[in-house]
Amino acid sequence: MSGRLEARSDGSLVGTGPVRVALSGERLQALFTRAGLHGLVVWGSGRAADVRFSRELPADAHVEVTPNRVTLRWSSGWLSVSALPRTPALVLRGRGELPRLRLVRPRGAPPGFPSAPHLERLGDGWRLVGDWSQTVLRAPGGCAGPRGSVAFGSGGVAVVAAGADASEVAAAVASACSDPARAEGELEAYQEWLRSAFRVPDAVLQSLVLHGLHAAFSARKTLANGRFAGLAAGSNYTLPPRTYYRDSYWALQALLPLAPGLAREQLLCLARGVHRDGEAPSGVVVAAAAGERSWRALREADPELARDHPRDSEWWADHVDSPLYFVLLLCDVADWTADPSSFSWSVDGVSLGALVHAALERTHAACDAAGIPVKPPHDRDWADNVYRGGHVTYLAGLYHGALTRVAQLIAARDPERAALYRTRARALREGARRLLWSEALGHFVEFREPDGRAEAHLAIDTLTALRYDLADDAQAQKVLESVRATLETRNNARQPYGDWGVMNVFPPYSSWVRRRAKSRFAYRYHNGADWPFWDGVYAEQRMRRDLPGWRYPLTRWWTYGLGRGWTTPVEYHSPPYPAGSPSNAWSAMPVGAMLLGGLGLTPGGGARRPPWGECELQRPLADGRRQRVLVTGDRAEVELDG
Repeated sequence: MSGRLEARSDGSLVGTGPVRVALSGERLQALFTRAGLHGLVVWGSGRAADVRFSRELPADAHVEVTPNRVTLRWSSGWLSVSALPRTPALVLRGRGELPRLRLVRPRGAPPGFPSAPHLERLGDGWRLVGDWSQTVLRAPGGCAGPRGSVAFGSGGVAVVAAGADASEVAAAVASACSDPARAEGELEAYQEWLRSAFRVPDAVLQSLVLHGLHAAFSARKTLANGRFAGLAAGSNYTLPPRTYYRDSYWALQALLPLAPGLAREQLLCLARGVHRDGEAPSGVVVAAAAGERSWRALREADPELARDHPRDSEWWADHVDSPLYFVLLLCDVADWTADPSSFSWSVDGVSLGALVHAALERTHAACDAAGIPVKPPHDRDWADNVYRGGHVTYLAGLYHGALTRVAQLIAARDPERAALYRTRARALREGARRLLWSEALGHFVEFREPDGRAEAHLAIDTLTALRYDLADDAQAQKVLESVRATLETRNNARQPYGDWGVMNVFPPYSSWVRRRAKSRFAYRYHNGADWPFWDGVYAEQRMRRDLPGWRYPLTRWWTYGLGRGWTTPVEYHSPPYPAGSPSNAWSAMPVGAMLLGGLGLTPGGGARRPPWGECELQRPLADGRRQRVLVTGDRAEVELDG
């Protein structure tokens, strides 16, 4: 049974019923339910502990959720849980009839560690000591009971802190316990910054913006020594701790106008995974020593896993879309930071420009006479449960964008190479028109195998052909009309579940297409689920072209989730199956659609009146300068931020 939430004008979510809230900071993440805090993870090291309540909080309690904070109020008390953005600690504060808390060690030890952690009693709490992490639960003024339990003191405050070692935990505990209100101020300042960044006088849109931006910003992870560890994909992606090319690219579309410096950090992190010949894995593993140890142990114990992940620093080797996302992200960073020198930045002695050219040459080497990349029949792109081979429209779109954007950036200093890339882009457009476009269907086929057999259903990932100008205007209009009629569930009575969002494919895959795991089932995962990041790409295209119908893809996934008590952007969903990872970073792409498609923000500055009307955007970066965008009535005013 799920709860139901409603959005308030400040973006907060309120309601009753069962609720699960993903809490995520730079170093620590956890999942809150009425039974306690589950799966505390120290980023880079591994799972640390659980904190259980002696009794579940009342089922009829009123719930309020804001980024990294959940508050429950019932007839005889209240309790709030706040996860601090940068300090690896959670502060619990309450009054009335509060449950006792119990620090519980995870079942067993992580791979590669022979011994489970042990409990040590403190005066007002407990410490859980493992070889990979330590966790402390303290209730100042409270009383430690047996087997990891502790009662709240008269102040009604408890602190949970976890870290890679004793020194990190001690610092977090000292900060949070000495002045809990000041510690919570770290979160409140972060929340206020999020609220003020982008204000929309529409409760649904404001809540989507607030929680979407939080999902993207809270994906930023660090190790105990302060080293940047990349953008995490979501709460379910912790072992090994990794950062993906495609996930981070789409998450950053919402952050580029607000925090291009974070995009630069991520670009340099991902550059370390790009080989000199242009190959790149699905993701880059950035772990502490403990996380590296567990990752090696996992691969040593599973030859099949080791075959797909042959290197310590890589998650899933040689993904065909990763090099293209790297190229596109570098172009974004160069544009939004107004710094054309990004091509000359270097990682491990290799310039990023050299890696970009290697990636484009590697993709070109896979092209046939039609100028279209030919993908091997494996499952190594975003649809990693589907074995797509031959010409794949999704990849052709990414490749076209990479060619044209790099050509534009290097035209002045390397005109010959820029001309070569433009020539390849023209050949790609012509090849796609002949071999991937179907006039009879009114859209691109998803992929066509070398023998000519095609999966001709409509796939939302073919929107890369629109976003990166592989499609002409007439094709784009037909594709968007096809998506509206076929993939929007409100318009498709042939699917059995009513109005629940935008499917990523329809009809489900043909029986001849090889699939595995979750995608073997119709309407699940890559085989017809709703993926919010693709919804954002779709909504962005409608808004860019001033087409009606933008609100449905932008918000239906969100309102569907609120009706089921989901408190953060999920990775994917469909009615008959469990939803994907909560607090998913690339599910912030709908916010990117609002900024880039609706407001029309560009790196060079300027904005337009969006289809939702009035709004205010604080401190977006354009042409290297901070600005303020205010939309009132029919006008969009842009002024320099003093």
